[in-house]
Amino acid sequence: MGNSMIGFFLKKAFFDGWDNLISLAIMNLGFIVLLLGFLSLPAMLGEHPLLVITTVVLLILLLHLYAGGVAVSTSNFLEGRSIEFRAFFSNILSVWKVSVVFGAISSLQVVLLAVGFPFYLSIGGLIGLSAVSVLFWFSVFWNLVSLWIFPVRVQLDGTIRGVLKKSIYLSLDNPGFTVFLSLYTLFNLVLSFITAFLIPGVSSILLSHQIAMKLRLYKYNYLEEHPDADRKRIPWDALLIDEKEKVGQRTLRGMIFPWKE
Repeated sequence: MGNSMIGFFLKKAFFDGWDNLISLAIMNLGFIVLLLGFLSLPAMLGEHPLLVITTVVLLILLLHLYAGGVAVSTSNFLEGRSIEFRAFFSNILSVWKVSVVFGAISSLQVVLLAVGFPFYLSIGGLIGLSAVSVLFWFSVFWNLVSLWIFPVRVQLDGTIRGVLKKSIYLSLDNPGFTVFLSLYTLFNLVLSFITAFLIPGVSSILLSHQIAMKLRLYKYNYLEEHPDADRKRIPWDALLIDEKEKVGQRTLRGMIFPWKE
């Protein structure tokens, strides 16, 4: 997986998040509003299962449309640029097709888990357990693939087929790092719960996915230039020299009390 690469990823994700803390917090407000919708609207429609499912699906689609705009916006931070909030709507429109497909698959996942799990568990036996196992592993696989969807769309490919294909490839070609990124994402979600998802929040998570994509591209550029190289021995220290220089030698004390450095 590359320990030096993992360490630098954590460092860059933290410092880039800190440098853009206010912008990320502002974008997190949109996710908080959508979260409140998830918590309130389905509960208000509790006696109408079809309306509940329809409402949840619509909220998931809105969530992915908004997340697409945030993903495009956070990509500016990779090069030290700030975002223009007046361009946020156009950012949403620039990736709306992928966002809708992403949201549709995620909606299908939620419905299958909410309806399929209880149904097949009630059946029991070999058929029921097999179906539950298929649903579970499909969900796990999709969660891992989904980490790469927006980064691939923003940094690599504009077509839906290309985004899905490359996202699946990245998951399978980088299993260790993809699992690590999934755990890192889960950790940040738990941490965000303490601050009601204001900090670090979903925006910071999407930023970390963009950073992960950018760093992975160094690997593929290297392999393209050195086709005979050992894929398991990527010289991360050499490949990340420029990125490390951009981040610089920073400390936690220097971030909080810059005048004391």
